[in-house]
Amino acid sequence: MTATTWTTARDAMAHSGAPRGGHSGLHRTLPWLEAEEGRISRDQHYISAGGALASCYPVPHTAVHRTYATWEVLCGPPVEELIRQTPRPQRDSAMAELDSVRSLLPVEATDTLAVVTPGCVFPGVSLPAGVDIDSLATLVGAVEAQAQALGLPVVEFGHLRDDTAADRALHKTLRARGYIAVTVGADAVLDTAPYTGLDSYFSSFRSHRRKVMRKERRLFEGAHATVRIDGPEGLTDDLAALQLDRYRRYGQQTDEAAVQDRFTRAARIPGLRVLRADAPSNPPSAGTPAGPLGFIAFYEDHRTHRILTRLGAFSGHAAAYFNIAYYELVAHATGLGGMRIHYGDSTYLAKTLRGCSLTRLTTYFRAIRATDASLHDALSRAGRLRTCLEEKQLARATAEGATR
Repeated sequence: MTATTWTTARDAMAHSGAPRGGHSGLHRTLPWLEAEEGRISRDQHYISAGGALASCYPVPHTAVHRTYATWEVLCGPPVEELIRQTPRPQRDSAMAELDSVRSLLPVEATDTLAVVTPGCVFPGVSLPAGVDIDSLATLVGAVEAQAQALGLPVVEFGHLRDDTAADRALHKTLRARGYIAVTVGADAVLDTAPYTGLDSYFSSFRSHRRKVMRKERRLFEGAHATVRIDGPEGLTDDLAALQLDRYRRYGQQTDEAAVQDRFTRAARIPGLRVLRADAPSNPPSAGTPAGPLGFIAFYEDHRTHRILTRLGAFSGHAAAYFNIAYYELVAHATGLGGMRIHYGDSTYLAKTLRGCSLTRLTTYFRAIRATDASLHDALSRAGRLRTCLEEKQLARATAEGATR
């Protein structure tokens, strides 16, 4: 069996034999992949074998977009944030270990070919049902050959799950080839199928949680906000300003042009909806400035019964985040007959306390040159640190969420 490589999603989808029509979900369709071309990398490579299709993006250490850079994932701000959330005695030792790992893993040694689906926390491989081990081995080998041809020493397969037999076969293939498995978080998923509406959702919680949630709801209702759901045209300039402010508050290096580019690309993908809330200007609400309280942009993927959250930002209003991102979106999802809302990674405790379950995300790394034993060892050590930090967070969020 041989693998084939294309440089555009359109050619890959036309000729690769990969699943069509969103078999894996909206995130693996032509409109999604095309909309992301040129954003995280100047070039992209689509590699297929046996009906499986991998989307690959070169991410050198000089790249502007570093979300999928190996050094960023294993040694960068996400790890620092995990350490900041660790109790003091363990925090100091974890920071010392991170400093030690950084001394062994220079950023310029980690240029990466990342196999990902940009803009979401789903894998960068479309897997047909029943894909065989030989096809997966051919696919992974071709990805490694592409990385070598580009002079990239590390291959990364991002955000693998454990949902299907095909997923598990890919895990097995990567482990057999010496890849390092790293827990990089979880996708928080809220299944709204059991609920008939927002009251039904609130009623599923114990009394002490219901009191907290209903208080958050009353605070929001006190702002007399108008809530509406628009299509792609809802990504307006005032929301771009709110999104830019959010990115900057979280330390992301970005500008107005980059945010507008994200909005434009997101609007190209079918199914985009924009839920926004605005405080009235006449009469103004006490203590609440007029204008947008926040928004969340998401895709309705009716084929897979998923809502995929994509963009969002919120004002400083005390209850804006939980009402817009959760309660209003839950009400909308139940009105569609019950959809699974995928909130993505981070802030796990807030999500499990509001009914989300956590689907572990595993990213695999490999130093592909046989002479890079020291690089492999450094990647392994960095991977163990992030995995340990993530697993502790996930365990805590799961345990505390179970008491809701």
